[in-house]
Amino acid sequence: MTVGTGHVVANLAPLAVDELEKVNRNGHKRLQYRPSVLDAFVAAWPSTRCRHALRQTEDLPAATDRPSEQFPCAADPAPRCSSAVSSLEISTLTATEERLWHAFPTGALVDLRSGPGDGPDQAASWPRTRDIRAEVIAALLTGSRPDANVGAGVKLAGVRVVGRLVLAHAQIPYALDFEQCSFDDGMDLSEAETRSVRLRSCHLTELQASRAQIRGEFQAANCRLEGIGLYAARVFEIEISGSTVTAPPPEPPNPDGDWTPPRAAVYGDLLVVDTAMYCHDVLVDGQFRLPGARIGGYLELDGTRISHEEPHRPPEPALLAQGLRVDTGMFARRGNTAARNRFTVIGGVDLSGATIKGGLILPDADLMDDRSGTALRADHISVEGDVDLSGVTASGAVRLDSARVVGPLTLTGAHLSTLDASSARIEGAVVCNNGFSAHSVDLRRARTATFEDDAASWPARLHLDGFVYDDLMPLPTAGTRLQWLARDVYQPQPYEQLAKCYRAVGRDGESRRVLLAQQRRRREAAGMPAKIWGLLQDVTVGYGYRPWLAGLWLLGLLAAGSVYFASHRPAPLGTGGPHFNAVAYTLDLLVPVVNLGQSGAWNPSGSSQVLAYALIISGWTLATTLVAGVTRILVRP
Repeated sequence: MTVGTGHVVANLAPLAVDELEKVNRNGHKRLQYRPSVLDAFVAAWPSTRCRHALRQTEDLPAATDRPSEQFPCAADPAPRCSSAVSSLEISTLTATEERLWHAFPTGALVDLRSGPGDGPDQAASWPRTRDIRAEVIAALLTGSRPDANVGAGVKLAGVRVVGRLVLAHAQIPYALDFEQCSFDDGMDLSEAETRSVRLRSCHLTELQASRAQIRGEFQAANCRLEGIGLYAARVFEIEISGSTVTAPPPEPPNPDGDWTPPRAAVYGDLLVVDTAMYCHDVLVDGQFRLPGARIGGYLELDGTRISHEEPHRPPEPALLAQGLRVDTGMFARRGNTAARNRFTVIGGVDLSGATIKGGLILPDADLMDDRSGTALRADHISVEGDVDLSGVTASGAVRLDSARVVGPLTLTGAHLSTLDASSARIEGAVVCNNGFSAHSVDLRRARTATFEDDAASWPARLHLDGFVYDDLMPLPTAGTRLQWLARDVYQPQPYEQLAKCYRAVGRDGESRRVLLAQQRRRREAAGMPAKIWGLLQDVTVGYGYRPWLAGLWLLGLLAAGSVYFASHRPAPLGTGGPHFNAVAYTLDLLVPVVNLGQSGAWNPSGSSQVLAYALIISGWTLATTLVAGVTRILVRP
């Protein structure tokens, strides 16, 4: 076995010579080094030279079954070469492993691919000469080559890694780079500290990096994995674009426990990413978990498809990101492939309590509910930027209850079953037009600067009580907007808010029309006495919003009374009274309090008396309803 380039061992310890001769004599294929032997190797190698010239990495011969052919030193009693393995027991290196051993100090690529298409899909047909044991890689990365320079690292292509690559708890000052490699049993970086970890177009069962500290890029692009564990890890940057991540088989139910872990494909609870997390065009079969995660830059899920269905468990969302924090925006747009796939989630999204700076951008997303009827749950979310849900298709409810958005909420062209934005605070505009559709929209106690919609986009059911807006677009005639309010059960506030909006732009007539419609709807829900009184006010003075009706009634009654009394002159009550005037007499009867001296001087009888009483009652009714209506207007805030 050779040492790192330029270093050889001349005087092997006697024990080492004995071991080598045993292998040569008995034809053993594998040699197990003991720490005591290796310590002797380490002590001897800087001061001597090996009689065998060190082979360049590309000139290494293929592995053979005979030790003397693989390692000339093993058959030669002269000073032999060896590698330092720092107190670890590993097996004799094959020729392929020896290539890696030589390449490691400079980070040179060991590429065993026969061509561009020779990827891990063909790993079953690869010869054994493409195998590298995981323990050899682990030994290199954990300090077995003290001669490694700053650029040292494992860089492999087209290799089958045999066994589980266990680097848990290790401090690794080198980079890991694998391209089109196949891993027998995954990789474990739990609680490790390392530099960049890059896997491109690789196949591995599991990538476990819980509580790991990765000071460079964590890349698993175009890979096929059975689970990625990043629980409480800290990473500089993450990219898993183009990969297929399948959750491992579910754990059997614990009969003594109350909770069984979910079937998670990406386990990123409490993950911290210093810069960005790119997950473009990823296929995720299982739950994608990011609760409590902190992303210092972008979170991009463009074109990703997440599917999570566990019918025998209580419903949990496919994308779980409660309390997520993103500092530069969360994006889930169409993908970057030629197909331009939509961001798709089968099983619901939960962003409750998330804090997202830079905007939440999900145009054209396809969201299916989590069996609880909710497709997107973003209650109490805080977004410093736009929330773009234009073109979204959601088979369940979209919940933005108590959300805070410093920017517009765009729902143009979205197709939702239900939108719940009750108690939300939208500092920009809420835009629900150009094909927006929903069976029900709840905006109770919500507040926005501008609400923009169109009649074709109005839902079947609206909940508007307490909804406050500064501007309404478009603002057609009140008759059109009253049809909008009619889709909600009667509450006074929506009418007063709409009237205020008309009044703010100087359309006082439309404002009064809205308030009149409010009183009429209020009357519909009242008891019979209130209905009668309301009807009288409506007919006579339009609840005070049409005072000119009182003048019309007065003129009509005055004309009718004048005509009648002109031909049915009442008898005088005495002598010396004023001359009879039919108009003045009728007006004296109609107008309360006013005394023109006519009503007290003449004494109607029969039908004239009945008409006189009717005019007196009508006058008082007109006066009362007029005062009630005017008072309602004057005391309105």
